Amino acid sequence: MKLIILVLVLMASMAGQAQEACPTPNSLNDILECMKERHQLVLLKDLEVTATSNLSKALGQRPNPVLGLETVHAKGERQTQITLTQELDLGGKRNSLQTKGSIIHEAKKNELRITKEQIIEEVLLNIHHLLHLNETLEVNREVSESLSDVMKALKKRPVLAPEQEASLLNFRLQQAEVNNIIVLQEDEEEEILLFFLLNGGYKKEDVLRVMKGHHHPLEVNRRSHNLSLNLQRLGFETKLAQEELNFQKALPWEGITIGPMFMDDKMGGVSEKLYGLSLTIPIPAWQTNKAGKSLASINVSNFKTKFDLLKRKEELQKDSLDERIKGLKATLRNLPSNKELLKTHERIEKLYSQGLISPTSFLESHRIWRDVISSKLELEEKILRLSIEYYRLSGTLNEVHL
Repeated sequence: MKLIILVLVLMASMAGQAQEACPTPNSLNDILECMKERHQLVLLKDLEVTATSNLSKALGQRPNPVLGLETVHAKGERQTQITLTQELDLGGKRNSLQTKGSIIHEAKKNELRITKEQIIEEVLLNIHHLLHLNETLEVNREVSESLSDVMKALKKRPVLAPEQEASLLNFRLQQAEVNNIIVLQEDEEEEILLFFLLNGGYKKEDVLRVMKGHHHPLEVNRRSHNLSLNLQRLGFETKLAQEELNFQKALPWEGITIGPMFMDDKMGGVSEKLYGLSLTIPIPAWQTNKAGKSLASINVSNFKTKFDLLKRKEELQKDSLDERIKGLKATLRNLPSNKELLKTHERIEKLYSQGLISPTSFLESHRIWRDVISSKLELEEKILRLSIEYYRLSGTLNEVHL
């Protein structure tokens, strides 16, 4: 009953936390920090950590003493024997169970950190995607307005030459395409904003306010190198396997008890009281749990091998990711900036209005501008994804900030 009440209290507390919205953000980092603590998945994992906080004590409880009573009566004669015995843990079974409980609790805390890593990745990618949409929306809206301006200028002419009429039709088609993309991107923006509302309680205007003006690659700060949480999880599994081996070694020696003994004999009218010691020791004559110890030993070896292999693999992955990130950043630096692209677009628009370039070149300039911006932002997202994976393998993703 106490356990049920505890679970209900914890669930009510968790529900209250889940309903509590994050405070109004002053920066992108405020959003990241709050959501990695208040996301529903994090709250659920935190509940599991709380539930195992006393597991070590529960598993390592000392067994209660055992009171034994035997009495026999026959034709006025009586024999009574009383024993009070306590089970001893000479094989280390209780210590092994306590250690198991501690490891399980630490493993649950590790799972909580892994869940936070997943939330951090989701938040970072959604923030970047929103920044991406803001930039591409700005470009597409500028293109749509530019097309509106040139179409207005053409419509003011009393008569259009066949080439001008064809240009007007092409301008309308391109504007229709751009406007369609704008509608889809605005809908995508709303979907991402819904993510921040559902998981952090953030209002649309607050999210857009702290993101305003961020026209640069999203960076995260690198910290010291640790083992990845996945590698740490495998380490906990290895420790559990080792404790299981210790447990199997202790099993043949369980059941050792010791305690005082009292006997009261009344035979032939003579009563005699006897005091002594009761001791029971299992004798491993037929088996010493060799099969259980052998299986547990194999599991320990398997986990140690997996740990070493994964550690080596992750070291190679980190080296590869580091080189790839450096190469992509070098490529990104060589791309024209947004200001340069806007300046080029305005220059081409001016040349067209002066009749110095063809409508085809004007339309092509729009496509190139949009493609360059799109590919640039995709490159930034690729760098971000690789960086997230690098920090995950370094065990520092939980420490990153914007």
